[in-house]
Amino acid sequence: METGDLTTPTTGGERGEQSKQGEQDVPLQVRRTASFQRWYTAQRNAGNALLGARPVWTSTPGEAPGAAPCEEKGVVFFWALHVRMHVAAEDRIKDNEVVISRPDVSVVALYRPGPSLDETVVVLVREFRSPASTPDGYVHELPGGSSPATMATAMATATDATGPDPLVQAVDEVAEETGLRVDPRRFRAHGSGQVAATVSAHHAHLFSVEITDEELDWLRTRRDRPHGVEADSERTWVEIATYGEIRAARLVDWATLGMLAEALTPADTG
Repeated sequence: METGDLTTPTTGGERGEQSKQGEQDVPLQVRRTASFQRWYTAQRNAGNALLGARPVWTSTPGEAPGAAPCEEKGVVFFWALHVRMHVAAEDRIKDNEVVISRPDVSVVALYRPGPSLDETVVVLVREFRSPASTPDGYVHELPGGSSPATMATAMATATDATGPDPLVQAVDEVAEETGLRVDPRRFRAHGSGQVAATVSAHHAHLFSVEITDEELDWLRTRRDRPHGVEADSERTWVEIATYGEIRAARLVDWATLGMLAEALTPADTG
């Protein structure tokens, strides 16, 4: 059951002043991130106001989560803010939630069409991730992500908080996690959206690539070889399964299954 202060400011002017203060409560290095700007812009466009914010934690590339926010520590990768929001559509204040975010990720469905959707072959990667609560302790997912090192480079050279180009990131992630380098012109974009909207504000940019029989055969030979970026403590293993096998074994999480359904569904040409 949710609880929170439901007292509403008396005037729009008061809300405006409090919103300015709320933004100032956010550490500069968090405010500069593309992930914060996307979330904050979306809330403002909906008419909502950030009345206050308390930093919970931040994590910079190469730093363990839990460190106190510090504007001199460099590029922020993960961040969490306990926020006080005025919800315009309901004219109330909600102050009992933490907003968590990170840089957007690019996710790629590599597939070889079969006679039916369930017989379509999909390329997954298996990786140990500490939050996994799966029978084998691994996550089984589509190739993708965003590297802290890549994010730091992009932020150091960008003039605004835009983050890396999603397509460039997608090409690189496939190469890093599977060993297969694919021409960017073969990538089909499906747009972006939140993966777990009640947990994190970041978006996943979904792409798909129809691979050839030769590429699929080559990937089969790579299943016993580790991939990934050692500097990011990333180690991935190629897995290959049909869409039907993935569903029957509940091999992936619900978010990944939804992205697969989107990527493998023929585009509406009507």
